[in-house]
Amino acid sequence: MKKTIYFYLLSGFFLLAHWAEAQQVDLQGVSIGPTSSSAIAINQIQTVEVIVKNNGPGDIPTNGATLTVTINTTYLRYDTPLTFTDASNLWTVTPSTTNANTLFIYNTGGLLPGNSTIGYPLRFNVRGNAQGSGDLNLTSSISIGAQGVSDRDGSNQSASGSITVNSTMPVSLVSFTAKAQENHTVDLAWTTSLETNNKGFLVERSKDLALFEKVGEVSEVGANSNALKNYHLTDQTPYSGTSYYRLTQIDLSGKTTIYPAISIVFREDGYGVFPNPVINDGRFSLRLDDPETAMVNFYSADGRLLPLQKTGIQSGNLLLKTTGKLSAGVYLLTVEERGQTRQHRLVVE
Repeated sequence: MKKTIYFYLLSGFFLLAHWAEAQQVDLQGVSIGPTSSSAIAINQIQTVEVIVKNNGPGDIPTNGATLTVTINTTYLRYDTPLTFTDASNLWTVTPSTTNANTLFIYNTGGLLPGNSTIGYPLRFNVRGNAQGSGDLNLTSSISIGAQGVSDRDGSNQSASGSITVNSTMPVSLVSFTAKAQENHTVDLAWTTSLETNNKGFLVERSKDLALFEKVGEVSEVGANSNALKNYHLTDQTPYSGTSYYRLTQIDLSGKTTIYPAISIVFREDGYGVFPNPVINDGRFSLRLDDPETAMVNFYSADGRLLPLQKTGIQSGNLLLKTTGKLSAGVYLLTVEERGQTRQHRLVVE
């Protein structure tokens, strides 16, 4: 009888310890820095990328993670309106109402599964404010004590970087936008506030941020101006899906300044997985841009890479099938294509 009691006690302790281990999370602020190592000029835009991870194995509850970003506002300022990019659709950004140098980022969109192999890349834009080196700082914190989850490592939750700002550019660019139109064209518009020895502009497009092709040029400009000037160009044959546009300024001496590329999505249906939840034989379809070349990975909630079989392509969608029987729960599907990484939560019933 005593042996039986000891057995149940030991089993209970083992299950309790296993449960506690499974509930541990580890929010890591991996990095913060510019997407390009090149210095920027005063008023020039630079994209900042933040990468955070939950090394798990447990899930961080909704609204359980807070990221705090600060910049040195002597040399940098946040671009307005602020453009925030999050492929996972799990994060939202809120500027501080009391400090102009601070952004708060929260996981309002759902649980953060343990995903130590991929992380969450988040992007926003800043501009050069004055000549010098502008610091970037990231701190992360978890507020989950009341939900039965603990942070197993609180020592890796911060990161830092910097952006170098040089002297004023020949042209001060206020904005550059790309908007999809109902007639399947893209309207490109940009505004400058100062132009010195300006010869003109070149607009290019790309699917992958590696190879760019010419859309058009604007050369009917005055060499010098200190007033707001607006420019427009129309892309009559844009790419479908996600693509990028970049603006290059050319001065009278032939020197060029290339501004950061902006993205646009031209699709009739959104990216995603269907059906979701996945049932029966584990077959599902993935809506994406390039089914032949996209890199697709499938992860368990604890970050393990799982096998996934590609079974075909139908109407531009990639047909997939899980290999082996999966336990019911939430899984993570990542898609790498056209210079972006998207994340989709997949439910298996």
